[in-house]
Amino acid sequence: MHNLIRFLRRYYFIFLFLLLEGFSIYIISQNSYYQGSAITAFANNISGKFNTQTYNITHYFNLASSNEALVKENAMLRAKIQSSYVKYEKKVFQIQDTVYKQQFEYEDAKVIQKTINKRNNYFMLNKGKINGVKKNMAVICPNGIVGVVVNVTNNFSLVMSVLHQDSRPNVKNTRTKITGTLIWEGGSYAKGKIIDIPSSIPLKKGDTITTSGFSQDFPEGIMIGTIESFTKDSGNGFYNVTVKFSTDYNKLEYVYIVKSFFKEEQVELTKDIKNE
Repeated sequence: MHNLIRFLRRYYFIFLFLLLEGFSIYIISQNSYYQGSAITAFANNISGKFNTQTYNITHYFNLASSNEALVKENAMLRAKIQSSYVKYEKKVFQIQDTVYKQQFEYEDAKVIQKTINKRNNYFMLNKGKINGVKKNMAVICPNGIVGVVVNVTNNFSLVMSVLHQDSRPNVKNTRTKITGTLIWEGGSYAKGKIIDIPSSIPLKKGDTITTSGFSQDFPEGIMIGTIESFTKDSGNGFYNVTVKFSTDYNKLEYVYIVKSFFKEEQVELTKDIKNE
C-alpha cells in the first residue's frame, strides 16, 4: 500500500493530464458535430478491433471442446455407415430377405501421451476398461490407422503404434486388390514399408493403400497412405514398397477405438489352427 501511494505521488501529474485530456475530448465531442463524429468513429474502430481480438482469443480456447464434440459425433456417424455392418442374405422361394447386423462400434478417445521417434512407439489414451476398452482392439483416426491396444487399466489404455517393429497389419492396394504386410523399420514417422507383394503385379506411384479387412483387428478400407516408391527384389520375387502415411502421427490428438462384435467368435473359430 505504501508503494502504491509513492507511485501515485510520483506520477500524479500524468494521471491528471490524462484525466483533463479525456474531459476536454468529451467537451469537444458534445459541442462540435464534426469533432464528435470523428471521435465516435475512432472509438468505434478501436472498440471493434478490441472485440475482434477478444473473440479470436475466446474462440481459440474453445477449440478443444469443439473438437471433442466433433470427434464424438464422427464416432457415432462412423458406427452407422455400411462398412460397420455385415449383410446376411437368405433366399426362400425366390424372395430375398436381407438383414444387416452391426459388426463395429467406435469409441472416441484423446491421445494424452505419445512417442514417435523411438524404435518401438506407443500412444496412451484417456479411455480404459470402464469405457469397454479391451486388449487387441484396433485404434484408428480420421486419416488412417493408429495401432492396437496392448494394455488397459480402468481409465487408460496403451496402444502399440504402427510405428513399432511388431506391428504388421494386413493391407491392400485398392487398384490391384493385392494384399501385403505393412511394417515400420524405424526412421521417419511419415513413411512405412509394405512387403509380400509379388513383383509380377504392376504397381504405380500414388496407388492407395488401405486395410484389407483380413485381420481380426481393423475394419476393411481404413486408409494407410499412398505408394511413394518401389523396387523389385530380384532375390525373392517381391517388391520393396515405400508408403507415405496419410496420418501425421506427430499431430495426432483424437482417435477412435474399434470395438468388433465378431472378433471373439473369429478367434474361437481359429484357435486350434496351427501355423504351418
